[in-house]
Amino acid sequence: MYQRPAFAETDPDRIAALIAANPFGLLITHGARGLDASPIPFIVARDGDALVLEAHLAAGNPQCADIGGPALAVFSGPHAYISPSWYRAQPAVPTWDYAAVHVHGTLEAVSEAEPVKAALRTLARHDPAGFDLDALPEKYRDAMLGGLRAFRLRSTRIEAQWKMSQNRSVADREGVIAALRGSGQHAVADLVAATLPRA
Repeated sequence: MYQRPAFAETDPDRIAALIAANPFGLLITHGARGLDASPIPFIVARDGDALVLEAHLAAGNPQCADIGGPALAVFSGPHAYISPSWYRAQPAVPTWDYAAVHVHGTLEAVSEAEPVKAALRTLARHDPAGFDLDALPEKYRDAMLGGLRAFRLRSTRIEAQWKMSQNRSVADREGVIAALRGSGQHAVADLVAATLPRA
């Protein structure tokens, strides 16, 4: 990821929180087929300053052949178009404010049933109807588990960027915040507001 020092984010808690709030990421690998990518949900945990991501692919996904090799998981947080008309200082050009995280590491296969079930139970928390993995008939559940290839990605490098108009004056950022709130883009407005000096 191209990173500018003004926008770099290094706080592991804040980075993990962005992934937890935006768990549907992109798994990118490079194997015998060349570059490959799959959009999948991840679970994130901290291990010191490192992150541990858990996820799975369908067994039929050719990307399963890349488990054991290097990978990159990409996550996008809140983002918004920023109009130059929102700045006090002129002339200016449009840009895009965003938060993003790239997690580099090696995919480690997880073949034991209990960790895979635990991960699936965690993902089931997104179900508003309360999906219960353990309520499935055992034969059906075992067949479903057999159709998955679970893995962990332990970070060897983390790149995170919160580009939230930090390179603009306080007055310009206040204009951005007001315009974003006026258009209902409160998540980005809140992140830009967090860059303002504390009173």
